[in-house]
Amino acid sequence: MLNNIIIFILSILFIYIAVFTIYFSLIVTASFIKFKSKKKSEEKKEYKNLIVIIYSHNNEKTIVNLLEQLNKQDYPKGNYQTHIILDNCTDNSSNKLEFIGGAKLWRLSDDAPLGRDKAISWLLENLMSFKRVDGYVFLNANRIVRNDFLFNVNEALQDNPVVVGTTDIYLEDADYYEKVWSNVNEYNANIMKVGRSKLGLAVPIDSDVMAIKHEVLEKVQCIDFKDANSELKYSFLLTSVNYPPKFIQEIKTYVSSNDYELRRPSFGFKMSLFTHCLNFKTISNFKFAEFLFSLLKPNPIVLITMLLIIGTYSFNYYFVFDFPWSIFLAVVLAVAFGLSVYKTEQYVKPLIYLAGCPFYTLSEALCENELIKKVFKKLDKKPKTEIEKVTVPVNVTNGRNIFPCTMDLISEGGFKKVIFRYKNKKQETAQSYVRMCDAVKNISDTLEQHGFRIKICQSCAYFSPKIDGTNNMVKGFCNKHAVENPNCSEIPETLLWSTCEYYIPEEVNKVIDISTYIKNR
Repeated sequence: MLNNIIIFILSILFIYIAVFTIYFSLIVTASFIKFKSKKKSEEKKEYKNLIVIIYSHNNEKTIVNLLEQLNKQDYPKGNYQTHIILDNCTDNSSNKLEFIGGAKLWRLSDDAPLGRDKAISWLLENLMSFKRVDGYVFLNANRIVRNDFLFNVNEALQDNPVVVGTTDIYLEDADYYEKVWSNVNEYNANIMKVGRSKLGLAVPIDSDVMAIKHEVLEKVQCIDFKDANSELKYSFLLTSVNYPPKFIQEIKTYVSSNDYELRRPSFGFKMSLFTHCLNFKTISNFKFAEFLFSLLKPNPIVLITMLLIIGTYSFNYYFVFDFPWSIFLAVVLAVAFGLSVYKTEQYVKPLIYLAGCPFYTLSEALCENELIKKVFKKLDKKPKTEIEKVTVPVNVTNGRNIFPCTMDLISEGGFKKVIFRYKNKKQETAQSYVRMCDAVKNISDTLEQHGFRIKICQSCAYFSPKIDGTNNMVKGFCNKHAVENPNCSEIPETLLWSTCEYYIPEEVNKVIDISTYIKNR
């Protein structure tokens, strides 16, 4: 009885592997096919009227360069507009973008950022009434583009309602995790997405680099760029109304690994989407049905591993599909995978990173499982780490106004961190520190990068730290009286997060005399 159950399960698994081996081999083969592009003469070339939409929240480091690149496009100036949403930005990007020019700036200045999805939806409501608009191009503010970017978008929109571009990640001080996903990203773009595109199959949208025709937006009446799960759901919506997104490799953007944020739909959401969309009406649409079942595709390395398990069983025991069948499928799959690796030029070291992807995916799926979380919670009988927290009031200034805020000073397991809070916003230290003074300094530096200063003793010109041999170094001296009265013998102690009305920025004693600063204040 048990043996029959095992044979039945392995038979289903074998059929599943066989189907996806053929499916994967077709996609790899298609990725090698080269089609002759239909070149049009300059006189007959149609330049669509495009609106480029960029959402930015404190992206000063990259958005300025991106606007300069868009202003230099090899595309008629009268045929495109650039619109940039500045969502509650506290950096200097607005002033710099105004100085460069060439874009319409939409400033949102509520108490909290509106968010990418809502901000773009709001802007589209204003832009949809524009006449003579053929398409909309969506870009992430952290991207770099070439001068032919809009030209390639225009070419792609001639025959496709929705197009998705590619992102090349250039690594800067990347860790192993970033290297894994950089190689996976390159592999998927050059093999899976290119192959699917040449077979006329849909791909998931990527709101970081995509374009959509005006009439498509008029029909679907919405965008959904909230997160990776929402983007996948929106891709199925477009495919269901016969506007399957198409991948165009020529539409290229570039991003540093330091600025790139990996966004992937969760395994649970994929399965939920599959079960909700699986019905007779949807599977009657071939492209939609194929797109839906593509959610079940495993990693080729996982397939090979499963085949080895089945092959081992069929070699030692009776099985419906004899051992040679397992060997045949394994060879076909290995050849297809080898060709795909050859095409992407991912040799020994990149291949190791690519092989690490299934393990990361499996670990993430296990971490999402609620049952496993509960089991580990019960097994973990270690005493909880003692946490000490003190909340102190602080004042923050932008040079004009003063804002009352708080700081949570947290000590956990011997390490220190700080959480800065203003209304419903918070900023946490980038890491845990051995000393509290370093954690507070990290928060101060972070806020200063955004044009704000915490008015506490640690950043005051009167303050000097007390070197007492302790790790935290939370105490210091207030030298105000000593400055005013050089003969003062007693210098009062203070805590580095304390503040008072006599606060003076610490850089004052480096550039000018404190008394001069006080007189001119």
